[in-house]
Amino acid sequence: MKDFTKRMLSIAVPITLQNLISTGLNLVDNLMIGQLGTTAIASVGLVNQVVFILNILTFGVSSGAGIFVAQFWGKRDEKSIEKTIGHMLYITIGASALFFVLLFFLPERILMIFTTDVEVVKTGAEYARPVAFSTFLTSFSFIIAMALRTVEKARIPMYVSLVALSINTVANYILIFGLGPIEPLGVFGASFATLLSRLVEFVIFVSIVYRKKTPIRLSRSALKFEIPFFRRLMKYATPVIINEFLWSLGITMYSLVMARMGTEFIAARNISSTIENFGFVIFGGLSSATVVMVGAELGRNNFSQAKYNARKLLQLTVITAVATGFIIILLSRFIVNLYNIDQSLKNTVLTVLIIIGLSQPIKMFNAVNIVGVLRSGGDSRAAMIIEIVSLWGVGIPLVAITGLVLKWPLTLVYIAMMVEELFKSILGIRRTLTWKWLKNVVD
Repeated sequence: MKDFTKRMLSIAVPITLQNLISTGLNLVDNLMIGQLGTTAIASVGLVNQVVFILNILTFGVSSGAGIFVAQFWGKRDEKSIEKTIGHMLYITIGASALFFVLLFFLPERILMIFTTDVEVVKTGAEYARPVAFSTFLTSFSFIIAMALRTVEKARIPMYVSLVALSINTVANYILIFGLGPIEPLGVFGASFATLLSRLVEFVIFVSIVYRKKTPIRLSRSALKFEIPFFRRLMKYATPVIINEFLWSLGITMYSLVMARMGTEFIAARNISSTIENFGFVIFGGLSSATVVMVGAELGRNNFSQAKYNARKLLQLTVITAVATGFIIILLSRFIVNLYNIDQSLKNTVLTVLIIIGLSQPIKMFNAVNIVGVLRSGGDSRAAMIIEIVSLWGVGIPLVAITGLVLKWPLTLVYIAMMVEELFKSILGIRRTLTWKWLKNVVD
């Protein structure tokens, strides 16, 4: 038990600290933009929703391939880890190129899908074009950070994230509001600050990879495309990529429904989502710890230990989620009062945050069970079915009907949204208890 706790903390704590830093500084950035008014909050939130789809696709690739990285790490097969990373980059570069075109050349058309507010579209397009250049940088950094965490070098991406996000926050303040001879640039300044921080992050990760002082490297041989290896990789990664794409599209559909309910609801969604992310700071660490501590044991064919680790980590997830939900509720009024919005919108956001806080145990169990447990054993197809059926078969229809047809207030629409998580947890528990996901996929 002592070794289990020590190993879990060595992986989870650095990732949790990184997520906490990231979420905290993103909240500060969000508050800065919030000083520019509701239109600025809404426009930046919608652009970030598009970027979110790319991030989720990248996460899908890294999570799917991470099954192999974790199990190869269990065998200490560093050459195969390197080869896996190289093939992952081919996929993410293609996705980044597509989103660059959308954000740089077609931002107005994309934003008009979400809203008919002309000012939101205009401001959003101004924010989108500099951000477009960061798509390639972000995808590369995401893949390398994931690989470093999986080989139990979680402190490195934590430090890199701290540097990059600190630069982003300082640059945001200077470029949004102006300082000395620098004129205030508003949302354009915010987007340029994002690009600058992503560039710094990219340069640091490139230097880490080519210094070859960690198991994560990129030699010429790693970038050689091998069709048999790619097919083997995609057998398990494809369901995860489809899963994450359809999931991100579904979350975007939630935002689309709320955008159609009115601009103030876009702002409410953006604010509540930013604060909700605090609930995920610990669970990113627990999920990553689960991937490593379950996947590595499966790579060693130590199935009984993998089963024990999965059970303990899920129990810890639920206990921790109760605490984080309580913290969200406790701090919600203080944080909401920092925004420059009218009182009725503050009241709406406050109620939404209470709903989010109460739902944390179920949501976090689902996140760690699907991403950490089921996928670590290569059960990506079952995980995909559980998520997609829950989201598209239950969540989206309920939100669309209550928000657009019945015209319910945002708070009740959020309650309808949480029915999806309850349904997902039932399916997820049943699948986990079959133990069919306990598989070695690299031998």
